[in-house]
Amino acid sequence: MVKKIQFKNNHHQRIVGLLNLPKGKPPFPAVVICHGFKGHKEQMHLLSLARELAKNGILAFRFDFGNGIGESYGRIEDIKFGQYLNDLKAAVDFLSRQKIVDQKRIGLIGHSLGGQLIMHYAPSDKRIKAAADLAGVINRKADFGRMYKYKEAEKTGYFIAYSRSKRRFLKIKFEYLKDLLNYNTVEKIKKLKIPVLIVHGTKDDSVPMIHSRIAYRLLSGPKKLAIIKNAPHTWKQPKYYKKINPVVTDWFIKYL
Repeated sequence: MVKKIQFKNNHHQRIVGLLNLPKGKPPFPAVVICHGFKGHKEQMHLLSLARELAKNGILAFRFDFGNGIGESYGRIEDIKFGQYLNDLKAAVDFLSRQKIVDQKRIGLIGHSLGGQLIMHYAPSDKRIKAAADLAGVINRKADFGRMYKYKEAEKTGYFIAYSRSKRRFLKIKFEYLKDLLNYNTVEKIKKLKIPVLIVHGTKDDSVPMIHSRIAYRLLSGPKKLAIIKNAPHTWKQPKYYKKINPVVTDWFIKYL
């Protein structure tokens, strides 16, 4: 069963999400699923994962950040990492208020930018008991030159990114990149004590594998690094998500 919901972020803006509800008697363990930079809650790798979690008794909550791609309020031209963190907190707050959720068993999953978000956010929220980072970035400064042409963006005031969902190029303000530098995710990861799973594909051409390897080494709690042979950055094909989804689901069955 899937239920569409709405809640407000810290600016009272509309955030839209979907609850994949398990069968059985509540309260259920629950996981918040965070999409990537240009992603949205309906992407197949997230949808299929939510279904797998729900099938195994875990409530899955995926939602659209305010990036203008999905149904939530906002424009991708104006996004900032800090606001993504605020949206994530609003999502965890919403989930923790639901009577069907076991408030002592809440986890986080994040893909790409969502992976960085959950690794950065989790140490500050005692409600989070386990996490799964799917091909997340941890050192943005090292990545800027390759992906966003940071110096050029600083001069022009913007950079260009292509959205497959929108089928168009997006003009994003330089402030997005500048804001990211205010967040030291490496130091946050060092503070994580909860169980963390890291998943990365060997054919990821968006986020280099080194990000996941460094994050894994920094973690001091229960941890696992799952390297998926030939998997791309966003795994839409069944041959990949049928490998990845059980690994992620088993992690939360074990630790939530």
